[in-house]
Amino acid sequence: MTASASTINLCIQHWVALILVLAAVNTCDGQSYFLNGTATASGDDCYQLTTTQSNQNGAVWYADFINLAEPFDLSFTMNFGSFDATGADGMVFVLQNVGTDALGQSGGALGFAGFDPSFGIEFDTWLNGQFGDLAVDHIGFISDGSVDHSPPTGLGGPIQASANGINIEDGQDHPVQITWDPATQIIAVYFDCTLRLGSQVDLINDIFNGQSLVYWGFTGSTGGSYNVQSVCLSENIIATGPETVICPGASVELNVVGSPNSEFTWDPPTFLSNPNDATTLCTPDSTTVYTVSYEGFCETIITDTITVFVEDLIAAATANPGTILTCTSPSIDLQGSSNFPSGVEYTWQASENGNIASTLGPQATVDAAGIYTMIVASDDGVCMDSTSVAISANFETIGTTLESTFPQLDCAHAMVQITATLDDGNAELDWSGPPNATWEWINEPFIVETSSSGTWMVVSTNLANGCAEETAIVLGSDFTLPIVEAGSADTITCASPAASISLVSVEPEDYTAVYSWSWESGGLIATDPLNPTALQPGMYTLEVTFEENGCSAMDSVWVYQDPEAFVDASSTTMPNIISPNGDGKNERFLPFLKDNPEFPILSIMDRYQLKIFNRWGLEVYSNQGTPVEWDGRVNGTIMADGIYYYIVEYLILCGGEQQGQLSGSLHIVR
Repeated sequence: MTASASTINLCIQHWVALILVLAAVNTCDGQSYFLNGTATASGDDCYQLTTTQSNQNGAVWYADFINLAEPFDLSFTMNFGSFDATGADGMVFVLQNVGTDALGQSGGALGFAGFDPSFGIEFDTWLNGQFGDLAVDHIGFISDGSVDHSPPTGLGGPIQASANGINIEDGQDHPVQITWDPATQIIAVYFDCTLRLGSQVDLINDIFNGQSLVYWGFTGSTGGSYNVQSVCLSENIIATGPETVICPGASVELNVVGSPNSEFTWDPPTFLSNPNDATTLCTPDSTTVYTVSYEGFCETIITDTITVFVEDLIAAATANPGTILTCTSPSIDLQGSSNFPSGVEYTWQASENGNIASTLGPQATVDAAGIYTMIVASDDGVCMDSTSVAISANFETIGTTLESTFPQLDCAHAMVQITATLDDGNAELDWSGPPNATWEWINEPFIVETSSSGTWMVVSTNLANGCAEETAIVLGSDFTLPIVEAGSADTITCASPAASISLVSVEPEDYTAVYSWSWESGGLIATDPLNPTALQPGMYTLEVTFEENGCSAMDSVWVYQDPEAFVDASSTTMPNIISPNGDGKNERFLPFLKDNPEFPILSIMDRYQLKIFNRWGLEVYSNQGTPVEWDGRVNGTIMADGIYYYIVEYLILCGGEQQGQLSGSLHIVR
């Protein structure tokens, strides 16, 4: 299909390709309609939606919004074709906010499916049982793009379309009237001049979420069966409301919708271009009330009253939910208005970094701080006014500082407290921990105590504006235990009365280890904890603690004594001279073995009684049985040079009991 232009009864038809759907704009006497899909204009304000072909889908939309905040009364004729038993599928009168390029789905969807939100009055000529249809041609109120008559989308009916018969696919034009009263929220449909269905529906709030300006028009479709389906509209289908406002010196067109051959009488006839026409140009110099009488659509005599107010145009605007953008209100709806109920155009402008996200007539949605100006002007450009709304923003967040009593969980700190401190202001805190974390409140909501490591998160939400900020702290854990090897030990014998413990090791090596040896009996020289010396047999235990995490572990090593060890002490003798003068030679008086002078025989003596006598036989020194190496001193003073005498008694139990007595002379030389 290609776009074309032709003149039809003084109307100019403009065809515009819209994506995959061909749409046309039909303009006649200042009223415009957009045609989509298979819809075509057939002249005299008539539009054919479908032809006698399968899977047709057409739509016609009025170019301007209709205001649901005001009552309306629309009258037109509908023709459903002449195929009865095989004819399909029907048409829908639609209110929607998708736009003038909207096109729904064909077949049983009647071209209505796909518009959400929406309200439709269905004129259905085909039985689709799955939607709750009647077997006869029927009317129903439907919504949100669904032709199902069941709640929640079904809002009324279905009911037989014509009170005069079950078939409306008779090739005849059927007069239809739709009325809406926002005060009572009653919408009603008349078919063949008879009221067929009425329901109370809150169109503005329940259907369009508070939006009052919507598009209106008709959809129709065919499926496997088909019909020629068309709708004919009045030349001025949107009649002038009961009140209209103009500026001083301006004009307004007054129109009413009557039957095609009706006679119209306007009173008073002053300031009217034609007081006997359905449409007349009115130029009053002051507020005037006009009354018009005429024959209506269904041969009824109608008297309408229209008040034309003459006053200055005044613009007004409000902001919802307020004039401050916040995280809970990231956008604000601006609602413009004026004292003119119609005949004006609204334009929104932004300044000082403002941003207008969308506009819809006098409505605008903004999402940035700035100054927003609404300009309202009359259609004829005679009068204009403007108003501005200042929008500010508050997206301030309140930060949180997280601190833990210890940086990690370990053997020394099985529980850790995490404290949240608000930087300033008042905020709500929401905690979250790692998976499967557990905690207890110490001071809700500021301090938790936990044994769960991982990432802890606190979201602080500014109570003033709903803006949130996340703060995280990573609580580590280290329960690494020392791997302790207490090593191995030599066996204590009479020849080796002290045992070295070697091969002591601790892993891992990148920790700082603190060593502690303990024993139940015996003793230990642990100057080097990795190479200590055991003085007695027994079990020696090494406990190691890591400074980094307080974790400890221990291991033990046994030091054994060989019970069969034996040293022959029969060659034990004593020196006959000592020189305790500090030169390192012959400094001490102690026993030795003639057979093995290097062996420390004194170290295995369990009893060693030494007595020293002077030459007069007086005892000058005694060691009281303790194995000691005598340095020639008595009470810290070196004995005088000379000859002394000694008596030694000893007892050795290692490897078997040995005892003996030695005596002789000792020469002390300095």
